[in-house]
Amino acid sequence: MHKRGQITVFIILGILIVAVLGIIFYLYNVKVAPETKKQSEFDFSKTEVIKNYIESCIEKSGNEALSLIGKQGGEINPGFYQYYKTDKISYLCYTTSFSACYNKKPFLSEFVKNEIDTYVKQKITSCINDLNKAVKDKGYSIQTGTVNLNTKINPYTTMIELNYPITIRSSSGAEVKQDKFSKNFNIPLGRLINVAEDIVNGEIKSLQGFFPYQSYILSQNGEIEITRNTWGNTEIYSTNLRNSNYKFQFSIQNYVKSFP
Repeated sequence: MHKRGQITVFIILGILIVAVLGIIFYLYNVKVAPETKKQSEFDFSKTEVIKNYIESCIEKSGNEALSLIGKQGGEINPGFYQYYKTDKISYLCYTTSFSACYNKKPFLSEFVKNEIDTYVKQKITSCINDLNKAVKDKGYSIQTGTVNLNTKINPYTTMIELNYPITIRSSSGAEVKQDKFSKNFNIPLGRLINVAEDIVNGEIKSLQGFFPYQSYILSQNGEIEITRNTWGNTEIYSTNLRNSNYKFQFSIQNYVKSFP
């Protein structure tokens, strides 16, 4: 009888434990299920989700473009250049005779702007395609407009602005809209383009292609640093602001001397 009573007690305890675990499991599911569903929903109250994503794309592609522009004489994919060390450095002024060189990019700032616009727009399009796929994979719908991109080259900063209407909707009808994006770069591209134009014009006007760039540095009150290296008949100029690591370099071939 004593053993039978112990078995009965164990059976009752087992039933109670199973019942308690069942209640805990039920309450846990009731609490967690809504939270899981909530976490999977897009937060339509935060338009900065889209803004931050697109502007991160602008920042990445913009930095790439500005780096190439500085190293390669204002061109993303140089077509006519001097290969110097590891860089393809475009000619801004060129001749093959003993005469003043011909200015190959008289509207340098506009040319550089178009180079940046084209490069960043291509990269942004790829970035947007990735966004479209990610949004649709989560079950949302996305509606987009035309990509309009504009680079503003200021003396000491460069800004890339993007006008691109985006609307994302959930199955419940909630939506988020964004259409204007921008990124500012602390790159003195405009100032260095002006310096490059001064050097080109100075080379063209100088006596037999002798441009006194050191005197030019002094005339700029020490703001500009310039180095000039000779590579065959070509001069490689590198310019930068005194307190900036960003460099703009370019090639010039002027008053070519014939060898005996």
